[in-house]
Amino acid sequence: MEITEVKIFPFEPGDLQKNLKAYAEITLDNALIVKGIKIFEKENGGIFITFPAILGKDKTFHDIVIPKTPEIKQQIRDAVVQVYKKTRDES
Repeated sequence: MEITEVKIFPFEPGDLQKNLKAYAEITLDNALIVKGIKIFEKENGGIFITFPAILGKDKTFHDIVIPKTPEIKQQIRDAVVQVYKKTRDES
């Protein structure tokens, strides 16, 4: 599986989720788009992502996109973070 495109949508969320810095969408094999990836920056400078999830009736979040292997999860994370850093540094 190849990540053929990464788009970053930065914004300032205010006080609610001050560490949430952007949303991302990725295209896989020029055939499938995954939207709703969240990008967070920790106060110590670390960056992490979360995959799309929905809030269930039990008031907990349930992932709706789940990488099947640690390798594909890392591949997606690396691609998203790389493009996010480039976008952040250019603005």
